[in-house]
Amino acid sequence: MKLPRGVGMSVDRSTGQLMAVAVQLTYSPEGSRTWTDGHSGAMFDIFNEAVLGPANQVVMAYDAARVHIFQNASELEAAWRQTFADGKVRGGELARPPNMLHEALALSQRVIGLYTLTLNVSTLQLNSFARHALSQLTTTLDPDLYEDFLDSWGTHVITKSLVGGMIEERAKVTRCFRASNNVMFGRCIPFADRTPNNSTCAFYAAQTRIISKRRLGGNVVVDNDDEWKRSLAVGPALLQILEMVPWSDLVTDDAIKQNLRTIIRYRQRNVDLVQAEAARQVDARLSPCISGAKITVGSSDKFLSISYPSFSTCCADAADRLMNYSYFYKSHFT
Repeated sequence: MKLPRGVGMSVDRSTGQLMAVAVQLTYSPEGSRTWTDGHSGAMFDIFNEAVLGPANQVVMAYDAARVHIFQNASELEAAWRQTFADGKVRGGELARPPNMLHEALALSQRVIGLYTLTLNVSTLQLNSFARHALSQLTTTLDPDLYEDFLDSWGTHVITKSLVGGMIEERAKVTRCFRASNNVMFGRCIPFADRTPNNSTCAFYAAQTRIISKRRLGGNVVVDNDDEWKRSLAVGPALLQILEMVPWSDLVTDDAIKQNLRTIIRYRQRNVDLVQAEAARQVDARLSPCISGAKITVGSSDKFLSISYPSFSTCCADAADRLMNYSYFYKSHFT
């Protein structure tokens, strides 16, 4: 079997949508360069242009911040935007512009990393379709022509990624609730892989309600985790973009390079402004939280001070919703 493509695709940074296969990938004779899946024992031929590496360190970094708590639409929108700014775009719910939210959201992302894939940018070759599309661009900036290119080919090409599977759970948090220790709060939310077992956690857990659980990658209809893990290698998910390069870095003509930089910046700035304003409008329709007295909740080994606000008028309807783009992390790639 051939290793699924996890790099060399283009992505539109403004929408988060995976666009097209852009890089020419080739394979050596069958069996000469392979990777064996530790879960299923299946063997895959690796394409020549990629370096396949271990996932351990990337998964550890991912898991270090795997539970996220967002109080409103603006916080979730800012987190989505920051992943692109950092060049480390996460999958699942964090892979798309947010659609938010009458109550605060707690998000758990448990990843099973199979491997990382890395392309050498200095030696990669674009495929014939990408080369033809670039050849149509003019040295004089034609906004319509360049926008058409971005609509078809996106803004960046993925050159390094984390591949595997993810178990993602979402929990609603009482909107006006504020914990004095979000790290402790995150550990106490009753996601599937944890069992809160002290009085402090019981109090925190009472402020949450699990609303969804899903798997990304592999056979998502199986219930058994081990069986699901064995299915990941054949149909993995792209869990995280670790590196990507803009199209402007992949052309040699100085005028076209500058035109691409200009149109990509223009698109990103406009979309960021629209999304930030949409998030602001969502937040504005929520009734304000009214701070109340602080109470102290004891645990077996420490005491935590917790804000305990009034909930009487905190949850008005939010009629305006953010733009809901589809995103490639929801699907498998082939």
